[in-house]
Amino acid sequence: MRIESAGCQTFPVKVLLGRLEAAGAAPWSSFLPDHLRPKGVSAEIFKEKKLVAKVKPKADYTPVGISVVGRVWEYSQDSVGCREVQDAMDKCDEATLVRMATELKDHVWDAACCPHANHVLQKCILALRPGKLQFIIDVFVHQRLVVQAARHKYGCRIIQRLIERCPSEQIEGLLRCLMKEAPLVSCHAYGNYVMQHVLQHSSLQGELCQALEEHLATLSADQYGAAVVSCAMTSAARPCRSALARSILRDPAVLTRLACSRHGHPAAREVLEVLEGGDRTEALRILHANQGKLLRSRYGRIVAGIH
Repeated sequence: MRIESAGCQTFPVKVLLGRLEAAGAAPWSSFLPDHLRPKGVSAEIFKEKKLVAKVKPKADYTPVGISVVGRVWEYSQDSVGCREVQDAMDKCDEATLVRMATELKDHVWDAACCPHANHVLQKCILALRPGKLQFIIDVFVHQRLVVQAARHKYGCRIIQRLIERCPSEQIEGLLRCLMKEAPLVSCHAYGNYVMQHVLQHSSLQGELCQALEEHLATLSADQYGAAVVSCAMTSAARPCRSALARSILRDPAVLTRLACSRHGHPAAREVLEVLEGGDRTEALRILHANQGKLLRSRYGRIVAGIH
């Protein structure tokens, strides 16, 4: 009789199963097969792979090919197990992929914040059709976690993938949450990448550019905010870029700060590229008047060389 059979079991088998369930973190429990190993205990093969991973780059990792269905969340939290899950997602059919993704339904936020599981969640977003991703979007929107995720080291990646993959209509609630806190998210080490994705991949590009115009003084003084302004000036539609350039021109201090900053000087260069006639002449006059500051800056010298 097989141990895992659900039929009649002799007393010794019941005792054995009970001891297996109570094994917990016993040293030998990691050697058990998947269907008997207690949840939360990494397979021994994972431990061996971790030793290899310490001396080999990630690109050299070779998946074991173990069965992950039914233990997706458990494996996703492991540095080696998460790679096995991703490999399984790459090779399985759509029905199995949906089933695997469903196992993360109650763990979306935890997965987004996990250094390992976030990769699995990203794989789900990239592999599934947008219509199958609603359960992920709902967690962030309904639990008001959008801004928190956008400013999280790993969570920001999930928001970026959703913006890339889903039509703007599907993630409108998510985008609106970001728009309400545009300056806050833009001036953040991780959040600025999310806002750049909004500019590059969503239909709210024009609306975000208008929001940036209202907060140029704050954004230009922050290295991350300046990066978002530069993204808008280099990737937005021409009308949006022209309007933003004229707004930058209204405050000489904003143009000068952008010109002298690492992430902002591309915006200053684009201002000179976009503006024409008298507006461009005025921009050049402002930069010439602040030439001393520009020449003392590595990035300012780049802008100062434009005529």
